[in-house]
Amino acid sequence: MDFYVQTHLHTSETSRCGEDSAKAMMRACKRAGYDLVVVTDHFMNANIRVNPFARWPEKVDALMKGYRAAKAEGDRIGLAVFFGWETYTGGPEYLTYGLGEDFLLDHPGIDRLGAREYLRAVRRAGGFVCHAHPFREACYIPHFTPITDEMDAIEVFNAGNADPAWNHKALALAERTGLVQMAGADAHDLSRVGYGAMRLDAPVATMDELIAALREGRARAVEKLSAFEP
Repeated sequence: MDFYVQTHLHTSETSRCGEDSAKAMMRACKRAGYDLVVVTDHFMNANIRVNPFARWPEKVDALMKGYRAAKAEGDRIGLAVFFGWETYTGGPEYLTYGLGEDFLLDHPGIDRLGAREYLRAVRRAGGFVCHAHPFREACYIPHFTPITDEMDAIEVFNAGNADPAWNHKALALAERTGLVQMAGADAHDLSRVGYGAMRLDAPVATMDELIAALREGRARAVEKLSAFEP
């Protein structure tokens, strides 16, 4: 039985660029056919709804606000919801999985680390990192060289990429390096939730199980869920 996972999604509760609430996003994901959603709102160094001068615990709470609302709705409607985030490190943006509130509270200022230092800190703690849309071109993304030796995965299909060539380049990079190939909606509103999914051949119940499935090649990138109608 296929098991569908969304690994890149934002909420309006946490991400300033999020247009729809966690509740609405989870309902749309359920209708689209997902079994599991990982909420990856923007990190403290990115487009997050929090005062930049707030204390670190307040920033952590702000980051988790969208996830908590999504989890509550997921529990109500029968949709599993896990926690992750998307960080910005002066160019590269990384989807981070497998770490939680305790890690964040124990690492104040991790948002100020450079890309390589961030990747090492996260992976040393047991986290799993996917390079989000590595070849996207935008005014806020300067030129950089992907740090493939410190990553676990590459987002080879991002539904938010305006140019298909960016996805093609990401796929070629993943094939050259042997890194895990992932797909994500990069959904900031309801219209994109059904694009960019991961298809597993068996259910997973924990983040550790999801990461193991990714590492072991038991998950495949899917560009669109067949049941989804935007």
